[in-house]
Amino acid sequence: MRLMCRPWAPGRGTDGVGFVAQYRARSTQQQTVGQGELDLPAFATGVVHHDAVAADGSVVHHHQRFEAGRLVEWERDDAPGPWALVRPGDPLEPCPTDVATPEQVAAAGVRLGDELLPLPLLDDLPSPAFDSLPHVPDATARLRFEVTGTPVGTQRSEVRYVDGSRTAWLVADWEDPEPGSPAADAPDMGISLTFRNYLFLRSGRATALEAIADGGLVDARWTMLLLLHGLVQQPEYVAANRSLPRLPDELGWWGLVAPFVGLTGPLDTGADGVDDRSPDDRAADEGPA
Repeated sequence: MRLMCRPWAPGRGTDGVGFVAQYRARSTQQQTVGQGELDLPAFATGVVHHDAVAADGSVVHHHQRFEAGRLVEWERDDAPGPWALVRPGDPLEPCPTDVATPEQVAAAGVRLGDELLPLPLLDDLPSPAFDSLPHVPDATARLRFEVTGTPVGTQRSEVRYVDGSRTAWLVADWEDPEPGSPAADAPDMGISLTFRNYLFLRSGRATALEAIADGGLVDARWTMLLLLHGLVQQPEYVAANRSLPRLPDELGWWGLVAPFVGLTGPLDTGADGVDDRSPDDRAADEGPA
């Protein structure tokens, strides 16, 4: 995919001044958030680079800087950042919070330098690195795997283990296995992780138990969890995970805090609806009257 840069004129989307004000006017996310103080994670500190890709393939570069989950800067860039979350649409496209379809996941990506990569989970599920997993007789199970807080919303995948081998694909909703299909009669499990912990898990920065314990959910018998734990701890499985791209930490937490842009932070209206910015900050954010 080739990304073509173009000047960002005020008549083509939005001006560089007033990102937050215009986003707030367009976004409906505020209607879904309750009143009171938002509990945003302190680890969400850093710069997130974006490439917003128009229908004609041209791209607008911009970046957001967060401190402890609160947006403190949002500006357009004249040149690409060192990496970027690539999404279709204009820069004001909000971060979804519902379940993404496979097509929506495929429409996004991650740019590292000049290389455009699929957005996880799409770089994991069909990875040929998992084709060489060892044969483990009777290690057969069905897993409904969910990852929350991704840059495109919640992602769901169906995973089938048959005698140790793995087949997986994205779904918009859970599927009932067809009679006679692989692992159709096997016990099923349900596991949910945050996108940040999923990236930590596959890169080796967290164990499976640590990733689940920190905001994850499990719906399975202990015997099945022990089976799954044994499979994912195999050297071949670990090596397959480690072979996947190491992605910026900021990508892992952006989907957790982006839905609250426009609600809290030095540039934003508070969750209580009170605009507590200074006059200078308000003028810089909203531009000329």
